[in-house]
Amino acid sequence: MAIDLAKIHDVAKASLMPDFFAVRIDEEGLFDGLKQLIARINPTTPNLRFDRIKQMSAAASDTTTFIEAIKREGLFVTLRDVLTKLPVT
Repeated sequence: MAIDLAKIHDVAKASLMPDFFAVRIDEEGLFDGLKQLIARINPTTPNLRFDRIKQMSAAASDTTTFIEAIKREGLFVTLRDVLTKLPVT
């Protein structure tokens, strides 16, 4: 599956709440691409919060499981910030 970076970026940018983000990712069929994208991101400086997001993404079987883990650990803002800062061409 190809990663639709532009759609993921747009969904992240429009999402102020993790549940809204999850619904849109599901509706657009972007979860597999999101997981691939998260796995490929390697921050230039170590980021323990994003490393934890990577672990949760790899372990999640669906969007709901992933977002619930993100919410439980308070990492949605970090996820959204990383996704919205990616260059989209």
